[in-house]
Amino acid sequence: MRRFCSYFGLLFILNISLVSGQNVNKIIKNVQKTYDRMDNLSATFRQLESFKLTGTKSETEGRIFVKNGTKYRFESEDQVIVTDGDTVWTYNNISKQLLIDRVRKNSGALLPRDLLFKYPKKYYATLLNTEKTDGKTIYLIRLDPQEGSHSYFQNIKLWVEKGNWHIRKIETTDLNGNSTTFQIRNMDTQTKLADDLFIYKPPAGAEVVDMRK
Repeated sequence: MRRFCSYFGLLFILNISLVSGQNVNKIIKNVQKTYDRMDNLSATFRQLESFKLTGTKSETEGRIFVKNGTKYRFESEDQVIVTDGDTVWTYNNISKQLLIDRVRKNSGALLPRDLLFKYPKKYYATLLNTEKTDGKTIYLIRLDPQEGSHSYFQNIKLWVEKGNWHIRKIETTDLNGNSTTFQIRNMDTQTKLADDLFIYKPPAGAEVVDMRK
């Protein structure tokens, strides 16, 4: 399963005081509380990927739906990724191939609930910068892996909006230096999402590869 990523900005400062360290932990807890109470989320997104070895870049736009932090649906022009929390379906619109697998805890996939509740426990959090965007205060936070955490990422950066505590952008850098930036737009947390949205039914003629067997 592809890295799920989610929200963005840049700029940072190097000297962080003890007070900043205390503040960043409070920010993370505010974000966790917000998303823990959030049963439904739908939004449009823009994802940018940069591959260090080849120097190539790709851009994807689409829609994302999240329910209860464990179920999500990712739709773009090239592919659809759906999980109900137990099974993950990955359909390639170009090859017409559907891969079915179990959600694996050690897959390195960046699930919404993992980002908010698992990763902060395994990473050091640093408040890099506070900036103003369209009159809103945005916190830029970097998560660096703790020693012995066996992380799939060199670091994760989060852009968090003060007040509503929504993540607006995520940037991940993996161990090979490849980066993925995921920017959220048009966020809707009020519309209730049906459970069957998170179960994928392949179109007629699709090649199905079931990796659970």
